Amino acid sequence: MMPVVNSLDALIAGLRGRLEEPPDWQGMIALANQTLLTPALFASFERTGLLERVPGDVRDYLQFIRDCNRERNQRLRTQLHEAVAALNAVGIAPVLLKGAVPLFLSQAIPDRITSDIDLAVTARDEALAQACLEVLGYVPLSDGRGLARDQDVGVLELRAHRPDGFSRPQLVRQNDLLVKIPPAQSRALHWIVHDLLKEGDYCRGRIDLRHMYDLAQLAESEPLDWAGLRATVVDKSVRNAVDTQLLALYRFFGTNIPRECGQRPTIRFQHWRRVFASRHPILGAPLRLAGNLVWGARRLSRVRDLARHDPAHLVRRIVIVLLNRNIRSKV
Repeated sequence: MMPVVNSLDALIAGLRGRLEEPPDWQGMIALANQTLLTPALFASFERTGLLERVPGDVRDYLQFIRDCNRERNQRLRTQLHEAVAALNAVGIAPVLLKGAVPLFLSQAIPDRITSDIDLAVTARDEALAQACLEVLGYVPLSDGRGLARDQDVGVLELRAHRPDGFSRPQLVRQNDLLVKIPPAQSRALHWIVHDLLKEGDYCRGRIDLRHMYDLAQLAESEPLDWAGLRATVVDKSVRNAVDTQLLALYRFFGTNIPRECGQRPTIRFQHWRRVFASRHPILGAPLRLAGNLVWGARRLSRVRDLARHDPAHLVRRIVIVLLNRNIRSKV
């Protein structure tokens, strides 16, 4: 098998509509599966006319995964429409977050693997919205991370919407359903803060390749003012996270970013650390261990987190992170 570096580069090239020669199909597909990008890889090959260069067994496998995911996304879309209709009936137009946006807006069934459905409502509507969804049969999960029903393929996460300094979410009506869609800058910042700060990828040296690909596609499909986004970020740690992710976007997918994003030595080092550990997992293990320990120490030092959450649950999550058991779509 070819080295990991070629698997990562080959997958990124495939997502950009190119084939590395000679292709390491086994490594590329294994990494696409790990990062939840297999349907996107097939879609890229199909869109750029590369499928004829893909071996038959590989092409059949990629298409099978794509077709299964489209069937799942159709069920998620039906679930989303049902929830939105119920909320509209009580006067609530929910804010769609992350994967729920393309799931709602796309004319075709999207190829993105969507883990769950993320909705937000104003704080004053949160109790009413939850009661409304419980009428549909949703029950809270024991870990408090969403609402679920036995017949569904995804969890529905309901949270309070908080203004982020950008323009207000835009009201969108489609098929008699009314939702709110955040501006592109807001959606981009949400993904960056979620991955690099909330899940600790900045400290831990991880890259969520699926979300980075989401950001690259968002930048291609909508006018996204990266300079304006950076100008709204006052907190230094958030600014570092934004610049680190933007530099990776430029290096991986060629996304146009402000020149100053990659000029600071701190940002260049963070980018190198994440990429080196992703391409060389054995050599990069000490870097990730150090990052995991720093992140775990910061979480444990936040007394407010312990007061707000179940301490045993928080400690359990930190231990899982330290053991690298929650990498999901990350490399």
